[in-house]
Parts: sequence; C-alpha cells; structure tokens
Amino acid sequence: MAILVDTGALELLRRRSEKVEQLALRFFPPVICTHVAGEFLYGQIAANVSSPSLQQAREFLESFELFGPGLSTAAIYARIRSELKAVGRTLPDPDYWIAAHAIEERMPIVSTDSHFKLIVEVSVYLVPIS
Repeated sequence: MAILVDTGALELLRRRSEKVEQLALRFFPPVICTHVAGEFLYGQIAANVSSPSLQQAREFLESFELFGPGLSTAAIYARIRSELKAVGRTLPDPDYWIAAHAIEERMPIVSTDSHFKLIVEVSVYLVPIS
C-alpha cells in the first residue's frame, strides 16, 4: 500500500529523515499530489534558492508518482471542507486537497501537520520536524 507524503514530510524525506524514510519503505511507494508539488516548489522559491537548487528540487519531485485532482477529488474536498467548517474548524486550503486525495486513493498520509487528524477518514502518520 502506498503513502501520500505531505509537504513538510516531503522536505524531511529530501533531507533523508530516518523516520520518514522508514514510512516510505513500509508503505512503498511514496506518492505526492499536485498541491504538495506546488507547495514544495513555492517553499523553494520563497527561500530564494539558486537556480541549480530549484532544478534539483524539480528533479526530486519527478521521482514520485503524482496525483492530480479530478471531479471525484473535488467532491471529497468540498465535503470535508464543509464538514469541518460546520464545526468551526479550518485547514490551509491545500491540505483539504491532500486529504481528499488520501481519501479517494484510500491511503494514509505522512505529515508534520497534526490538523489532518481532524479528518476521521484519514490515517495520519505524524513525524516531528527535525
């Protein structure tokens, strides 16, 4: 069974975090979605990395299977966002999409963000930022 890697965990994986590597091997293959790829590249650009480093980041992303959203993903996104809003909870917008992909593909998420635990349909493996 695969695992969906969130942005923070993806950066830890890039830095060779033992905990994230173990989860990636246990739930091989690790996959990402377009929202994670976008957040990851945004982080690189916001950090003002050099052009060669940005190219390395893109090459790193190319090593993953990439899920894109479809209508089913959008329906799950809308449902979980409205359910959380009804109880006064919100997430960063990309995280609704990440959770929607995890639900749609029936896979756990590895993340540094505990707020994924608000979504009962998602199994989350939390890893500390190190």
